[in-house]
Amino acid sequence: MRFDDLRETLLVGGIAPRHVRRYLRELSEHLDDLTAQQRVAGYDGEDAAIRARARLGGDEELAAAMLAQKQFRSWAARAPWAVFLFLPPVAAMAFGALLIGSLVLVGKIFGFVPLSEHSSPIWFQTLATNTVAVIGFTARPLAAVLFVAIAARQRLKLAWPLIATLLLLVLVVDSGVLFAAPGKSYLRLGAGLAFPGPATPMEKWRLFLPQYVMIALPVLWLWRRRLAKA
Repeated sequence: MRFDDLRETLLVGGIAPRHVRRYLRELSEHLDDLTAQQRVAGYDGEDAAIRARARLGGDEELAAAMLAQKQFRSWAARAPWAVFLFLPPVAAMAFGALLIGSLVLVGKIFGFVPLSEHSSPIWFQTLATNTVAVIGFTARPLAAVLFVAIAARQRLKLAWPLIATLLLLVLVVDSGVLFAAPGKSYLRLGAGLAFPGPATPMEKWRLFLPQYVMIALPVLWLWRRRLAKA
């Protein structure tokens, strides 16, 4: 494809992917115009393409023009410490809050909120219980996928998604739902850091181990991908 090397140079240099796409699209259109001009001038086929590419400029020159524009750098490239250190817990909470917010909205529409086993039908109790269980199991793995995707798209060092993954490994997304007598039901979502203790995580290894594997898989995939390209 056109400008593959230039694309990699810009991404490694910290240019946001959306700006890279726009810049390469503009270059491609300009190159087509230059090629058409060379054909009008009497050059055919490959000769016209070569002369047009020479007039457009080399990759180093084209990259330097874009890299000099600091406003086009992505936030992940400008401050990776902020993105990969502070956002993992926020991202895990956001995934959970989105699902729980949808659940509460359904409950309010049908009049099932506040929660109660006497006012909520079985199908809603089942939906709420399963939804909250899914939140607790998938919020951290989904957050891990997000940060690995950011690092992969923007060609960031492997250390940054690895740091985010390690944070997610110790982060606990605490969610639960209980349908009981009126006034005693609850729906909660919380997050915190789980430090080693006498009962954590050994007593719940059947729950923790699959999550740990799912959290680690994205960064392992990125590591293998980088090795294959090296």
